[in-house]
Amino acid sequence: MRALLEHPEYARRYAAAQRTLHNVLRTLIQRADYETMTTRPGWDYLAQIAGVSRRTIARALKSFQDWGLLGIVASGRSAQYATKGPDGERTNEAAVYVLCTPSPLAIVETAGSGNVDEFGTPPAVGGSHLKNLKETHTRARETNLEGPATPAENTLGGSAASAHQTPYRPELNWPTHKTTASKKQRLAAASELRRRIFLLRPMSTKDVASSVRDFLIAGWTVADLHHALDFQPNGSPWPYSGIPSSDYAPRLRGWMRTRLAAWRTHTGEPLRSRDQRSDAQALERRAQAARNTARLLQERAERATRVGQDSPAKIVALAQIRALRQK
Repeated sequence: MRALLEHPEYARRYAAAQRTLHNVLRTLIQRADYETMTTRPGWDYLAQIAGVSRRTIARALKSFQDWGLLGIVASGRSAQYATKGPDGERTNEAAVYVLCTPSPLAIVETAGSGNVDEFGTPPAVGGSHLKNLKETHTRARETNLEGPATPAENTLGGSAASAHQTPYRPELNWPTHKTTASKKQRLAAASELRRRIFLLRPMSTKDVASSVRDFLIAGWTVADLHHALDFQPNGSPWPYSGIPSSDYAPRLRGWMRTRLAAWRTHTGEPLRSRDQRSDAQALERRAQAARNTARLLQERAERATRVGQDSPAKIVALAQIRALRQK
């Protein structure tokens, strides 16, 4: 934050622009992992906290990058250019940034950076000193080599020589708002969650599936899990630092279980997820609309019945009219 306040370009901005830059950088710092100084809050979260538009967030992040205060570890992916999932929807992936502090660079003199020895004889220009060079026996033998080259020997030795090469395994895709009904589907949902949250990659798909197993069995979706890792049950974002940028899978597993613990009851059962709450509210709205429609139809039917019958006032009025005509 001090690097921003002391930057000359920051001093040239208006007060409103300075407040926006200050709020955006403060949010990036609050959501950062202080061991690696990486942060991934997402543009929607930054816009919500700073109270500005996404275009303003983009300009602020660009300014931080130009001033040497922010670097990109992994670029995000816009839903506009993302591949459609099996459910036909496109989703965004948050970018991963690293917080930086600019420092002045100095030119370091190396051994070869000095002047050329004035007593040395430089080579001829254009390689003319090589025209009359005769090939030695070794050079001639190398020129006439034929056939495949001999495989190079492994000079590393030890465990590096016998390192296991992990085969390529394509990631499983699963619709974001679809529930699971089997172990294979839960594994696919865990793979989708791991793909969407970049910093969960050190964990295996089975490890992620084990951490969220009871939530998936309770009817949660990938979107529900992603939301629960970013927001609390009351809808407010987590006030702590973001996901730790670590290659240690047990630490990431503990972080996931800590965040998801807030979405459990006092007996340990998963709460209703965001999608489940939305579905219940939509069902209640449809039921209320059906009740309102039925009530209106009943009122119209009763009104039509009353108008079709001769009321006492109508009978009296007709009798008065007939009496007037007979006179």
